[in-house]
Order: sequence, then structure tokens, then C-alpha cells
Amino acid sequence: MFQIPLSDQLHPRRLLIAYSYYSVFLSLAAFGLVVLDDQMHFFKSGDSFFLGIVCAGYVVSGLAFAGMTRLVADQHKVISYFFIEIVLLIILMTSAGGLQNSIATLLLIPVFIANLLATGVLGYAVAAWTALGILATQHILQSNDQAHHMINSGTYGFLCFILAFLTQSISKRLDSALEIANVNERLARRTRKLSLHALKELPSGVLACDINNMVIFSNQIAEQRLGLTGGNPLPAYMGDLFEQREGKKQIELDGHQYSVRKVTLLDSEPGDYLLYIVDQSKIAAEAQQLKLASLGRLTASIAHEIRNPLSALRQASQLLAETEYLEAPEKHLTEILEQHCMRINRTVEDILQLSRKRQPIIETLRLQPWLSHFATQFREQNKDHTFQIQTDCPESVLACIDPDHLQQILHNLCGNGLRYALSESGENAQISLTAGRYDHQRVFLDILDNGTGIDEEKQRHLFEPFFTTEHNGTGLGLYLSRELCEANGASIGTRQVSSGTCFRILLTMDAS
Repeated sequence: MFQIPLSDQLHPRRLLIAYSYYSVFLSLAAFGLVVLDDQMHFFKSGDSFFLGIVCAGYVVSGLAFAGMTRLVADQHKVISYFFIEIVLLIILMTSAGGLQNSIATLLLIPVFIANLLATGVLGYAVAAWTALGILATQHILQSNDQAHHMINSGTYGFLCFILAFLTQSISKRLDSALEIANVNERLARRTRKLSLHALKELPSGVLACDINNMVIFSNQIAEQRLGLTGGNPLPAYMGDLFEQREGKKQIELDGHQYSVRKVTLLDSEPGDYLLYIVDQSKIAAEAQQLKLASLGRLTASIAHEIRNPLSALRQASQLLAETEYLEAPEKHLTEILEQHCMRINRTVEDILQLSRKRQPIIETLRLQPWLSHFATQFREQNKDHTFQIQTDCPESVLACIDPDHLQQILHNLCGNGLRYALSESGENAQISLTAGRYDHQRVFLDILDNGTGIDEEKQRHLFEPFFTTEHNGTGLGLYLSRELCEANGASIGTRQVSSGTCFRILLTMDAS
């Protein structure tokens, strides 16, 4: 059930509003007593007209006080009403017979409320005003100097000050307690918001359910992957998953393997429990990344150790080939030795390039002139071969990527494509670079050759490290291209075409 916090219940404005209701009710009750006084004889004074005016004034001032409590922000200004109310109550008390009447007890209520709201001089001023009013009406105006009446009035005035002192002491302690309560309440709200936000942003799905398998809470992953939201029943395949209080199960949904773990909440309502849902494919991918990172560090260390003896071996082979007494078969062996040294050196260079991969410096490129410049450059670097390289890109297409990384990616892809195109089509070898808008956030860049193509089985392993379809290949070119694409927020894959091979790169248009 919803409850108003204690700090809100005892807020000064709420207390003033509640007292204004009490004051209006009391004034109306007093007015009713005056009207019915002919039958009840409550008031000793016979001036009913004067008492009627006093009570009418009490009603009007009470209503005005009720309005002021909602309009005036400073409660100290509103407390001026207590001085007026005490005067009116003293007049009614005097008319009803003095301190012996029950109205005298009602005088203590405004003293108590005033000191609860306004600690310090203002609260004591209300007590002093009440004491002086009692003395004035009971003795000065009535010339009553009897000793026991004087003692009663003095005792009543002393009681007003004692009440003021005790109320202010309680008020200070209450203010301190309310301040602590407010701080704890704010901290609890803040902690709850942070906890909910943390649960919402968890990479794993979280579901909170009750004893009837109704979903009480679900985070974003659970809503997106499983379509489960709060207030809906848990699907039967998950509700019947656990026979015991806790446990861990595996489920398959939409081709994905999920691990579901149930945790019972002992400090909550009976039967409440949590379900933690983890996508196993993500865990496997992260494990693979860690394995590849470790492998990369290991191979980089090995590559450094291989490089120096490899250079010495190649130099010795070259010197041996220059000697005059070697026969043709022996010189052929030195050529084989140098070729393999160069192949190993290319592998070492690719591995070292992976290990010292730098952070991308992303720029917004206008692709049409950039691709034209790259085509001219690539044609110049491979002028020993006869082939054609074409570009097709609208003038307005922009892409965000590190230019050096893009050049390295295209050199790898176009170099591979050129080799396959030359082996398949000879002098009719062709490479085409086509770019355009893919959707409202990305552009595509297709690299197509007219080579032999790659069968579907090999396409699954193209971007794995050290996988190659060439005898002299290192198997790191495409892997390095994918790593560079991911570092720039891009993606790379293959497209089905009628002949040859087509790689597609999806680039972002927004640098943020």
C-alpha cells in the first residue's frame, strides 16, 4: 500500500494546512455555540451580539488563514495569525467563565503549534502573548486581585512557557531526525535509480518474477532478445524450466544458445526469484578474442626472434648464389631458399603489423576523388601487369574512416583480386570499386574482380588468421583487413556474384 513519507507528513506547510482546517472547524463550532447559547447557556456573558461579532471575525480570520497557508511560502509570516486567534479565544474564554472553562485548554494548542513551527523568539512571543492576555482579561480589566485567581493565572502563564520550551526542544530534535530521514530517503531513491539503471544496462538478460511466474521487472536485453516485459507472464518453456528452487539450464531460442540461471530471493516476498539469461555465443566470441589476443602476443614475440636469423639466412643465400663455381642445379636451390625466406619474411611483417596496430584517426572522406586517386596509384604500382581498374561512386558520398587504414584494406583486397583475375582472365583482368548509399547511416564499398571466385565452404573461413587459399599466401591479409575495419566502426564481408569475388565494406557516414 502507498504511504506518504514521514518527512512529507511533518512538512511545515502540511502542518500549517492541517492546523488551518482545525482552526476553521473550531471557529464554526464557536459560532454555533453562540447561536445556540439561548438553549445551552454556555457563555456567562449576556452580550450575544458582541460574541456573535467575535465568532464571525474568528470564522473570517480562520478562512483567511487557510488561504494564506497555500499562498505564502514563508510560514513565519503566517504565524502572525496565532496572535489574532489567541485574542479571540481569550475573549470567548472570558465570556464563558474564565480559566475554569474548557476553552482555556484550547489556548495551549496554538502555543504548541506555533513553537513547533517557529523555534526561538517568535515561539516564546506567542507564549508570552497568551500569558499577558490571561493576566489582562482575568485581573486588569476585571480588577480581580484575589490571591488564588492570581496564582491560577500565573501558573497558566508559566505552563505556556514550559510548553513552549518543551515543544521547541522536541521541534529541534524532530528537525534533526527529519533531516537525517530526508538524507536517507534521497540516498535510497538515488541508489534505487542507479541500481535500476545498472540492471537495465547489463549485457545479460535479467528477469524478476513472482511465485506465479509473472514478470515483475525486465532489463533491456531481456526485452530485446526475448520480448519479455514487466506485467506479462513468463513463457511456459521458461516457467517449467526449473523444478528446484535454484539451478542452471540451457535453452535454444531463434538459433541462439542461452544459459538461464535461477536465484531465489530470500529477503523478498515468498516465491520471488531472479532469472539471469546469458547469450552463450557472446561468451564464446569473447573467449575467442582472448585466445586470439594471446596468440597474437605469442606470435609477435616469435616473429621478433625469427627476423634476425632469417635476414642472416637470406643474406647467406644471396652471397652463395654469387659464387662462380656453382652449377645451375645448385643455383636453383639457392633461388628456392631465397623465395622461401621472402615468404617467411612477409608472414613476419604481417604479424608485426598486427601487433603494433595503431588507433585510427578517423576523417570524413569524399569517396569519389579518393577512390580515383587510389585507382591511379594502384595502377602505377602494378604497371608490370595488364589489367583494368574502374571506380563508380557518386560525387556526394561521404564516409568516415582513417584514410591510411582504408588504403591498407583496399591494397590487400585489390592485390588479392588482381592475382586471381590475372590467373583466370589473363590480360582481360578487371577490378571494379563501386560505392554508394546503403542506408541513412552507412555507405557501401564493393571490391569486385573477375577471378575464379571462392566457394561457399572457404568463404566461412576467409577472415580467420592463417587461413589461405594460395600456396605462397600468409593467411593474414584478410584477417588484418577485418581488424582494421572493426577499429574504424566498419564491417567487411563477401557478396554472392555470378562470377569472380566481391567483398563489401560498410562504412559509417557519421564521425561521432
